[in-house]
Amino acid sequence: MSSSKFPADFDLQRQAFPGDDTPERSAPEDTGLQNQSGANAPWLDRPTCPEEYRRLRLCLDSLSDREILEGYRILRDEKVPRAEGWYYPNVRILHGTAFEREKDRREQKIWSEAHDESEVARWYREAREKPCAWWVENHIIARHALTSCMSCGVCTSLCPAAEFFDYNPRTIMEIVQEKDEQTLVELLRSDTIWYCYQCASCKVKCPRQNSPFGMLSSLRQLSQLKGYHVHSIRGRQQVAARHLWGGNLWNRACSLYYRDSHPETHRDFGPRHETLYRSIEIAFRQVGACPDMSGSLSARKIHPETLQEVRRLWHAGGALFLWQMIDEAAARGAVEDGLTIDEYHDKAKTEG
Repeated sequence: MSSSKFPADFDLQRQAFPGDDTPERSAPEDTGLQNQSGANAPWLDRPTCPEEYRRLRLCLDSLSDREILEGYRILRDEKVPRAEGWYYPNVRILHGTAFEREKDRREQKIWSEAHDESEVARWYREAREKPCAWWVENHIIARHALTSCMSCGVCTSLCPAAEFFDYNPRTIMEIVQEKDEQTLVELLRSDTIWYCYQCASCKVKCPRQNSPFGMLSSLRQLSQLKGYHVHSIRGRQQVAARHLWGGNLWNRACSLYYRDSHPETHRDFGPRHETLYRSIEIAFRQVGACPDMSGSLSARKIHPETLQEVRRLWHAGGALFLWQMIDEAAARGAVEDGLTIDEYHDKAKTEG
């Protein structure tokens, strides 16, 4: 792409318009954000050693719920003028920090206490105490995922995950049909249920119209509800997923924040994505996106009223209850490992 296709005031080398920070500059010392003492906000730090993790946790624990929620709101809503409108630079800075995770845990707890428990959450609470076989027979996703499997193996033959992992959808469907409690528990404690890509190739080819990928989705929920997921590497990583996708949904009303997809962590997106990412700011403008800005187009900063409506959906659908179960399991794991919850999160995110 020739430089003539870019706006004249866009700095290709810095990937920024005049007056904008270079996108890569997101460390706390570059933000100018300060706490009451005038020092750079330590809750925006990215800890690298046990001492820094402990210092970060002490800082977060010293803040009241009101200080956490109000501090986050002030930082999130700080804005600067730009040609297209108001720009909110701190949305990116807050994303993925321990501060945002702590805010989410406290805010969602307050939200749950302020609202009546949803019908789905009540059902989940009851299901936690039931046998796994009961879940397979009664969970709506599981019930729709299996009619009468004849073990033909079509699902396994075309499964992308089966090509790269020790993973066999047909075997899983057989285990589910047998409804042996101990075997189901072992399955829920294993990495196996987390290998499915949820691509749905199995469903469209099944001669009996079963949905192995749907069954895997159901089993994952059950594993999280009962806390079995912490017994496997992929399962423990669900605490990171809960705060990545869950955090994006809760705070930005989207599952993938548009600045998440760094090429070094998304090699599977291919070389074209890496090329695009080098010019991400101008790409946003070419497609009409409004990254971290007010507006009516994609990638915009969501209006608080809209965000409240979306949050009602997560509450009604039982997502908050599931997130709470994942957080409680992570907290227990952190204590057992002698780690702070932030250290446990980062370890789970990167192990394996």
